[in-house]
Amino acid sequence: MIIKLLWYFFSLLTIFLILISNPKTNGLNISGNQNKVLNFSSNQVVIQRLIFFSLLMFFTFTLISLLVN
Repeated sequence: MIIKLLWYFFSLLTIFLILISNPKTNGLNISGNQNKVLNFSSNQVVIQRLIFFSLLMFFTFTLISLLVN
């Protein structure tokens, strides 16, 4: 039961972190947004590390739940 709850938590956390890490674009100013992709701020690096950790935990709990059942 706790494995499934943690699995849900990390799946939702991953989705949330990916959504807040992507810049909002309207499709009109493409060249300006390309410069933002190359400039990594410290917040962006922290969010990317959190995304990596949450993905790792998601796959870990996925494997654990497959092995337990």
